[in-house]
Amino acid sequence: MIYRCLIVEDEPPAIKVLTKYLESIEYIEIVGVCNNALQAMDFMGKEEIDVLFLDIQMPKVMGTTFIKALPIAPKVIFTTAHSEFAAEAFELDAVDYLLKPISYERFLRAINKLLLYNKYNTQESIISQPRFLYFRTQRKMVKVILEDILYIESLKDYIAIHREDQPKIIVKLSMGMVENMLPKNSFLRIHRSFIVALEKVTAFTQYDVEIGNLELPIGRSYMNVHERLMKNP
Repeated sequence: MIYRCLIVEDEPPAIKVLTKYLESIEYIEIVGVCNNALQAMDFMGKEEIDVLFLDIQMPKVMGTTFIKALPIAPKVIFTTAHSEFAAEAFELDAVDYLLKPISYERFLRAINKLLLYNKYNTQESIISQPRFLYFRTQRKMVKVILEDILYIESLKDYIAIHREDQPKIIVKLSMGMVENMLPKNSFLRIHRSFIVALEKVTAFTQYDVEIGNLELPIGRSYMNVHERLMKNP
């Protein structure tokens, strides 16, 4: 899927940064840039938009007020220099809330959240799941197909993503961050140091999970994973 994106921002430096970041993502197309909410309203009356990168504090109409006025709003990632609007933004079902200046790593987390945000097919009411995520490693963005992941291992401030028939990749992320990125129906955290792909689990005991010939321990505080493993189709 290609996400049609509209940037709504009144600060030229912020527009430049967002444009540069968004152009690096192959499944996002920037279809327009508007300097205020009124321009955006007019633009959205002519073009189909999947996601807004929307500044909150803008001339004439606040970004949050603009979203409240829309009968049907697209997915929204708010951008702002002020943290006090966070609660209101998430009450509006925002995908994410980015504080300026926006780092590329933080931007990527928002993009991955967008991928994981359930999108319903309006005709068939089918929930689609993302097929891949991007991770930054060795100064480049690496596409990781979710079906290729065997398990994820914590390495202090980094994680190792172990893939089927491919080299593992090392990424500077916490286990909590990557756990939030992954589809909950496909991945399960079994230990403070391990997340497994449910489809790759071949056996389990009270104390460990097997993926092929590999045994991964189940942490003491994760004993409820057995119920989830039993329910996994």
